[in-house]
Amino acid sequence: MADSYHLLFDLDDTLIHCNKYFDLVIDQFAELMADWFRSYGIAKEAFKEKQQELDLAGIQKSGFAAERFPESFAETYDHFSALYGRESDPGERERLLDLGYTVYDSEFELYPDVVETLTRLKQEGHVLSLYTGGDQTIQTKKVEKVNLSPFFEDRIFVAKHKNSEALEQILSALGADRSLTWMIGNSLRTDIVPAIACNIGAVYIPPLSSWAFDLVDVPVEKWERLLRVSSIDEVPAAISAYYGQRQIT
Repeated sequence: MADSYHLLFDLDDTLIHCNKYFDLVIDQFAELMADWFRSYGIAKEAFKEKQQELDLAGIQKSGFAAERFPESFAETYDHFSALYGRESDPGERERLLDLGYTVYDSEFELYPDVVETLTRLKQEGHVLSLYTGGDQTIQTKKVEKVNLSPFFEDRIFVAKHKNSEALEQILSALGADRSLTWMIGNSLRTDIVPAIACNIGAVYIPPLSSWAFDLVDVPVEKWERLLRVSSIDEVPAAISAYYGQRQIT
């Protein structure tokens, strides 16, 4: 039997849809803000841009904490209220916070071919782990909703700050052979760059919708173990081909 690999999968927008649910809630937020601030002639995009700015700042400060996203709505409301001298309404602010939290109750949907691909990899004897960023309770609920736990068993890792330091701790705990270990994900910032830093392979699956947080440069010329595929069902063949080419050369 060929060598078995240790494969770490990202969750959001790698195995399940995620960004589209956040986009829907942000659209609802912008609609409310446009209604409340109608007399000031502010474009909806202005509310979205400020929310994104505050959301990204919140990530830098507290990572993927559950309250970060809802608070970016309330902080945007505070910003425009102060900027235009509009009296802040505690009821409106609370409504925005509640709206932000609704995103975590979305009916998260699996990407195509996820179950088939994970089943194949597990049957071939590869060890599968899940490594995701966010709040432990919320991410665990997502995994349970889409019934992915059996593939990963007790190897489900959630980090508030998904970076090379967090990945290094996980790799050390797993004790996996790094020459046979891969990180598979859609985020250049939180999946690919940390994998390169930790000396493991990386498989990049470009997301269907981009997020400003992920716009980073990746030193691809410095890392041969960086593969790019268009969908998750291409992952097994891409990794197998990598080792096959190495044997030929």
